[in-house]
Amino acid sequence: MSLQADWRVHLESDGKGSDSRGAQLLVLLGGLGGTEGVATAQDKVSWPASGNGGYRINSTLTPRGILAALLRRLHWVRMASGEVRNGQPTLLAVSNQKGDSPATLVQIAHGQMRTQTAGESSSAPLAPSTPAPAGLTDPLTLSWGYLQRPLPDKPFTVPLLINDKVQTARITPQRVTLQWQGRDEACTLLDAQSEQSSATLRIWLRQSDGLPLQVELGMGERYGLDVVQTLGGVPDGWQALRAARHAEQAR
Repeated sequence: MSLQADWRVHLESDGKGSDSRGAQLLVLLGGLGGTEGVATAQDKVSWPASGNGGYRINSTLTPRGILAALLRRLHWVRMASGEVRNGQPTLLAVSNQKGDSPATLVQIAHGQMRTQTAGESSSAPLAPSTPAPAGLTDPLTLSWGYLQRPLPDKPFTVPLLINDKVQTARITPQRVTLQWQGRDEACTLLDAQSEQSSATLRIWLRQSDGLPLQVELGMGERYGLDVVQTLGGVPDGWQALRAARHAEQAR
């Protein structure tokens, strides 16, 4: 089944960044986006209704209007794909591209992962592979991987692939309420922290069905800024996925 999720993107500051001038500039640029935000994002998700099969998530974040030129590096294209077994996703490939930089592709197979750069000559030597830790995941899979499955209620540790680097993330689930679409939604907040980086990742999952309603990426202590994505509405295809999943469970 396919979903299309549209997000609004804002920049928020905690005022604690070490690069105060750079942070002030980014906050100013963020303010130019007004209530609609500095960017839009769209996720196209292919997910097996049965809880078994292949999955793929394509995500594109695009600066809005005049900000497209001023915040060019904010343009971000990502992909994650793999296999779902009994509702549990296993990551097999990730790609990542920011601004005009070439995309990087990470492929995971047989306990090894290999990183490639888009545009490399086919005759170029293969990059060496490195061990892939068990349970490796990425922010896209972590955000969408709890669709209609039990949400975690105890802290856990997971290897998290950020760009092409593996970090060990300690994730603390919290029961919270999120104001979304004019109403309070009961959510489980996944708060991910890593000792290898000051960047943070926070994901609000709706308790009733695991739908990600908000994702916040902390840019680290230099700027003290958060990139906050808020889901603009129920994704296209969501009701069809729920109906197909319920039909599968009723068999």
